[in-house]
Amino acid sequence: MIKDIKIESNAELIAKLASREREVFDCIVNGMRTKEIGDKLNIKPNTVSTIKKVLFRKLKVDTNIKLYKIAQECQLV
Repeated sequence: MIKDIKIESNAELIAKLASREREVFDCIVNGMRTKEIGDKLNIKPNTVSTIKKVLFRKLKVDTNIKLYKIAQECQLV
């Protein structure tokens, strides 16, 4: 017996991000580097890197370019 598997859309995954994760996501897709993001959001670069790792895991990607493609698909850029 095969159970129904619900596959979430990228828009649904983005909607589930915490507010800080969403802020970092927006900065990344706008081409900002880790230090720039940290300066803008008043957090340490290591914190930005940690949030970025969480984003990659939650959105099932492994590069900034793939994050950007998700943003394009969801019409966020």
